[in-house]
Amino acid sequence: MLTLHHDITSPAAAVAVLRLQALVDAGATVRFSPLDTLGLDIDIPPTRELLEGVVRYADRAAELGLAMRRPSRQPPTLRAHVIGEVAEAADLGASWRWRCLRAYWSQDRDLHDEDTLVELAVDAGLEEAPVRGALGDRLTVHALRDRMVHQRRRGIGGVPVLEFDGTFVSPELPDADLRQLAGL
Repeated sequence: MLTLHHDITSPAAAVAVLRLQALVDAGATVRFSPLDTLGLDIDIPPTRELLEGVVRYADRAAELGLAMRRPSRQPPTLRAHVIGEVAEAADLGASWRWRCLRAYWSQDRDLHDEDTLVELAVDAGLEEAPVRGALGDRLTVHALRDRMVHQRRRGIGGVPVLEFDGTFVSPELPDADLRQLAGL
């Protein structure tokens, strides 16, 4: 089983999400495992690493349909990932990921703002009430944060990280190798 550990605000992870979603669309099974790499509860200016990633990955993202522009901020993404869990349960994970990627990278939307997140969730096909309920449920938020802490203890700090049956492999493998790992 392929698992992609990712975060919305990582240029490399955005490209990996789009590449692996194409495999899912072709019939592969891939698990998307979120990780809030910032780990804060405030927006910060874009880090040097993020800005260098934009330069490195913008062309590849454009090839995959995502206009990647320099963001004005780097928000925490835990709340967006909480909604991602709701979206996955409703079989709308791909729709949610795409809307988040486009909102952050192409539209410079603040993914820490609750109203923005709810608007994106509704656009992705989710009902507003369960989304607001998940965002307001401390147990849900803490459970996801605990899973992320567990992933960090396993050695996953930066993203993207691709995991194949418990072994970490490069998410930048050629498309043919990714297809083979995915069983296509």
